[in-house]
Amino acid sequence: MGKTLSSGIVIATRNRLDDIVNCLKSLEKQTTQPDELIIIDSSDTPLNKQKKFNTTFSQKNFNTVKLTYKHTARGAAYQRNVGIKLSSSEIIHFFDDDVILEPTYLEKMNKVFQNNPHYAGGMGNIENIPKKLKTWWVMLRKLFLLQMIYSSGKFTWSGMPTHPYGTNKFKNIEALGGCLMAFRSWALKENMFDEKLTNYSYMEDCDLSRRVSYKHPLFFNPGAKLKHLESPIAREKIEDNRATYIKNYSYLFFKNFYPKNKFKIIFYVWSVIGLFAEALITRNRKALKGYAKGLKNFYLKK
Repeated sequence: MGKTLSSGIVIATRNRLDDIVNCLKSLEKQTTQPDELIIIDSSDTPLNKQKKFNTTFSQKNFNTVKLTYKHTARGAAYQRNVGIKLSSSEIIHFFDDDVILEPTYLEKMNKVFQNNPHYAGGMGNIENIPKKLKTWWVMLRKLFLLQMIYSSGKFTWSGMPTHPYGTNKFKNIEALGGCLMAFRSWALKENMFDEKLTNYSYMEDCDLSRRVSYKHPLFFNPGAKLKHLESPIAREKIEDNRATYIKNYSYLFFKNFYPKNKFKIIFYVWSVIGLFAEALITRNRKALKGYAKGLKNFYLKK
């Protein structure tokens, strides 16, 4: 089996003091501690100037872990790249600041990497996803090839990711989720996060995992579990959120899928229609305005 692989954690955060503190408390309880823990912060008031953070992010609580804190400019993709450059670990875990890990999460994930050298990356399972989904919503999302959970973990023909969250079978996948993905360091030397995806950087996880999975296998480990609380703090308004989402989706489709198969433009258009259809059915006027704004910004290069 060879020597134990070193592992590190990179967390990009912004203006979420309570969330990052709760996340850190769950990391304290891990049965397998990381070798390093790196916080890349873009908060308006730097976290290292706040007592509550310093009390938790301390060598007293992580006595065997190398701790690194850095305050940077805003941008999830940019911040994660800063973390990669600061890391010296062989396995790098990326978590959102609003996750709570079960105590065995790192142990179960690192074991897969240790025993399966062919995997370039992988992710665990989100345990607090909805237990039941509305039938009409599932049918609409399948029909229009949109993002899904309880699914295969593959990308649809339109370039939308699906995720196996909620399923219980270990499997090879193509799309990793940004709140709980991990990669071998050599895979990240070949592929960094795309910093053209600014601010909240929607779908930066899909972009990176798609580029890696074209060449190397990725895995889903259902036994490694965490809760994603999806903090409402520091999130974009619905209109801006949907504008960024569809703009980034369009950019990544033409970057990662269209060059390999131009015929897929049909499915891209079909999924865009599906996003508008979903917003119409749910009477979400802000989402409709956001999608229209995002497409305008993308095609006019604003």
